[in-house]
Amino acid sequence: MTGPGRGTEAPCRAACPVGTDAAAYVALLAEGDLQKAYDVARAPNPFPSICGRVCAAPCERRCRRGIVDDAVSIRALKRVLCDRHGAEQGEASRWHLPLGAIPPTSGPSVGIVGGGPAGLAAAHDLRRIGVPVTVYEASSAVGGMMRWGIPPFRLPRPVLDAECDAVVEMGIEVRTDCRVGLDEPFEALLDRHAAVLVTVGCQRGRSLDVPGAREPGVIRAIDFLRGGTRLGDGPVVVIGGGSVAFDAARSAWRAMSAYDGQTALDAARSARRAGAAKVTLVAPEEARRLPVPHEELHEARVEGVEVHGGQGVVRVVAEDRVTGVEVAPVLALRQPDGTFGPVLDLDRTRTLPAATVVLAIGQEADTDFLSALPTLQRTPWGGVVVDGEQRSSDARVWAAGDVATGPRDLIDAIAAGRRAATSIARTLDRIPAPTTHARTYPGFPGRTASHRAPPLRHPTRFWSGYADLKRAALPVLAPTDRDLLNEVEQGLPAAEGLREAARCLRCDEQLAFRDTRCIACGLCVDVCPQGSLALLPAGPGTLGLTFHDESCIRCNLCVHRCPTDALHFEVAPASHAPLEALGDASWGEPQGVP
Repeated sequence: MTGPGRGTEAPCRAACPVGTDAAAYVALLAEGDLQKAYDVARAPNPFPSICGRVCAAPCERRCRRGIVDDAVSIRALKRVLCDRHGAEQGEASRWHLPLGAIPPTSGPSVGIVGGGPAGLAAAHDLRRIGVPVTVYEASSAVGGMMRWGIPPFRLPRPVLDAECDAVVEMGIEVRTDCRVGLDEPFEALLDRHAAVLVTVGCQRGRSLDVPGAREPGVIRAIDFLRGGTRLGDGPVVVIGGGSVAFDAARSAWRAMSAYDGQTALDAARSARRAGAAKVTLVAPEEARRLPVPHEELHEARVEGVEVHGGQGVVRVVAEDRVTGVEVAPVLALRQPDGTFGPVLDLDRTRTLPAATVVLAIGQEADTDFLSALPTLQRTPWGGVVVDGEQRSSDARVWAAGDVATGPRDLIDAIAAGRRAATSIARTLDRIPAPTTHARTYPGFPGRTASHRAPPLRHPTRFWSGYADLKRAALPVLAPTDRDLLNEVEQGLPAAEGLREAARCLRCDEQLAFRDTRCIACGLCVDVCPQGSLALLPAGPGTLGLTFHDESCIRCNLCVHRCPTDALHFEVAPASHAPLEALGDASWGEPQGVP
C-alpha cells in the first residue's frame, strides 16, 4: 500500500505576511481558550487590535472554507480576542506577555525615520533584544498612515494609541515633530547610530494624467483624509477603487449630512461623512473585483456611496472650477505590454456631475532628505531600492514599508519592518545568522512561548453541524448613528465568536497514513462525504490511497471509521514558526502508533 504524502500548512497561515498562526488561534478560540488564542495572535504582530479592525485579511482570501460557502471571519475573530486581552484593555491586557522579560539596552543604537507601522514594528523587535532605538517622527504623534490615513470610524484612536503606546513603553525613545532633513540632518543620524532604517511611507498623493486633473476642486485623498482640504458645495466624485478611496467617500458623507486599494474606499466614505450631498466612486475594476473586504464595500453602499465599477476617467470637466468628470467603460485593465493602464471605450462616454474630485489613485514617497546620499539607489517614484532583507545600496541604511515597495497593505508594512529588524540585528551581531536548515520566518523569532493548535479530538465532528454554520454577520452602527468618530463595525460577542471559530475546517490538520496497518477495506473511501479519498491501483498487486487535501473538510469520519487505526490527523508545523517552537514534530506517521 502507498498513501497520502506530506501535506502543506494551512493556507490562512501561509498567506499572512508576518506568519500569524491564524489556524491555531481560531482553533483555540473555538475551544474557549481566549488567553492562549490571544497570545498566538499577538506573538508575531505588535498590532493585533489594529489589524483586527483594518487588516486587508489575506488569510481570509486563502481560507478553504470560502470554497464551501464563505471564508471564516478570521479578522473579526482576532478582534474578539483583542476585545478581551488587547493593549486597549488596560489591566486586562496580555499585550506584553508574549515578549517575556525585556533586557536593558546595550551596544550600538539604531535610528528609525518614521513612526508608522513598519518603523514601530522594527523598533519593537530591536528593543526586545536590548538594542537602543530612537524613532524620528515628523508629525506630532506616532502611527503614520494608521493615524493619518485611516479614519476614526474604522480605527478608533484609543485603540491606535494603546497599541502604539505599548510599543513605545518598551523603552523606545521617540522624537516627534522632528522632520529629518529640516530639523535634523540625515547625516547626523548616520553619525549617531550604527544603522538607520527609513520607514517614511508614501505621503504624497499622485495626480491623474488626464486633462483637467489640476483644476481647482481636484484634491488628493491623502490630504483630504488628514483634514487638510475642504470639499466644495455639491457632488463629490472619488477616483480609485481601493479602501482609501472608499474611506474618503464615506468620510465626506459623515461631515455633511491609482489606484491603491483601501485608500479609495476610505476617501469615499469620508466624503459622505464630510457632508457631500452625493458621493460617487469611480473605479477601473468591476465592483465585485475591488481589492477591499466585502464588508467595506457593503457599508459604503449602505451609507449612500454610489459605486461605478469598470469605469475609467477620460477628463475632468471644469469652468474655472470642477463641474464634472467624464468617464468611459473599461475594455481592459492592462496595456498590450502587460503594464497597468485601463483601455477605455471612448465611444461610450458620459459625464458625472462633481463640485469636488478626490484622487485616490496611489501615493509616492517623499524622500528629499536622502539627497545627501547620492549613491543611494532610488525608485522612479522616489522610494528606496532594497534587497530581500530590506538593505539599501548604502551599507548603513535600510528601508521598509511603502517607501521600499510602494503602497501596500498594513500587514505588509509590519512584516517588512520585522524583516528589517532581523537584518539589522544580524549585522550588529545581536542574533546569529540563520543555519541552512532554518525555516523561513518574517521577523525575528525571539524565544517567546509558542502554542500549537489543539488537535481534532472529536471523532463525531461531522455531526456537530459545523459544516452547516453560516458566516457571522458583523454588528454595525445604524446609518443614522454614523459620524466621523463612531466606529461603524462592532466586535462579535464572544459566544458568536466561538460559533464562527467552529466553522474552521482545520486545514492545519494533515492526514497521516500508516500503510502497514491498512487492509484495503475501503471504508474510509466509502464514508468520506467529499470524495477526498480513493483507492486506486498503484502497480502490480498494489493499491494506493490518494488524498485530495483541498477538498477535505476534516470531518474525521475516515479516522473514526478505519478499523485498524491506519489513518490519523495531526497538527502540521508552521513553516513560519521559529525552529525552537517546532521541536521534533513529525509529519509522516501517526504519533503514538507502534
